[in-house]
Amino acid sequence: MPIKTTENQAILFVFLATIALAFKGIFAKFAYMAGMNVDGLLLLRFGIAAPLFWVGVHIMARSSAPLGWLQWRGCIFAGTMFFCATYCDFTAIGLLGVSVSRLILFTFPVIVMIINSVLMRKFPSNQQFSMFVITYFGIALVMAPRGVESLDTFDWLGAAWAMGSAVTYAIYLVTSQEIMKTIGSVRFTAASGSVTLGWMLIAIPFSGGYDGLTFPTGGIFWGSAIAIFCTAIPFFLLFEGIRRCGATQASLISLTGPVMTVILAWLILGETLNTVQLMGGAITILGVASLKSGWLISAIIKLFKL
Repeated sequence: MPIKTTENQAILFVFLATIALAFKGIFAKFAYMAGMNVDGLLLLRFGIAAPLFWVGVHIMARSSAPLGWLQWRGCIFAGTMFFCATYCDFTAIGLLGVSVSRLILFTFPVIVMIINSVLMRKFPSNQQFSMFVITYFGIALVMAPRGVESLDTFDWLGAAWAMGSAVTYAIYLVTSQEIMKTIGSVRFTAASGSVTLGWMLIAIPFSGGYDGLTFPTGGIFWGSAIAIFCTAIPFFLLFEGIRRCGATQASLISLTGPVMTVILAWLILGETLNTVQLMGGAITILGVASLKSGWLISAIIKLFKL
């Protein structure tokens, strides 16, 4: 398959995964409204997703050799990093709220670029830096349309949790990029997802305890939707995209996620967007499109020829 076609497919996979993941916050809000708590939702999410990951292995990679200890060790490390990222993320949301915590969390692409630059001893391209600056500026407008007005009362502990999530998620993505070179995206997703589930089972007694878990019918419905459509399917797409284009490019494409979440909240939940936020969304989309500006221009030309 030509390199150009493979790269375009990778971008499509990551973009579709980002769209699916953007629904996670919407579905989670419905689950909370139905009476589901955070621990119950997280446990249900990976309790359903982990077996689906292994179904994917059975369908797409059942002829592969069993994972060795070195491969499992890498998956254990990656799954642990994802658990840490998730735990830090939900803690930050509780302290800072969604908007500010999203803004800090989505610094992870530049952390990915830095880690990859150190590992490969190669300075990031000007295009990657420019795309990050443009896209992050758009995200800042969407998430904080009135600017930073309350630094005096800013919760720096919450910011530390959010930054911890960004760092551990970046490590997770870079680690996945390396492990998938030997075991493929399907088996990595299943193995690391199972490790994440294991850590959640261990952590719940230290959080609210199993007695505090709630599983109302409506919450189970939305939690199942998160597990299938916002975890299992997008994870397969995301890691297949990373395998084809690398963690750095994939993380930059995923910067559209916060904007998509805000737009979905506006369309589905009735949350409003002001002019500054709409402008920020447009800047973010253009920033990501600049990664493949030639492809974008060709698509626009074809569109106007129809």
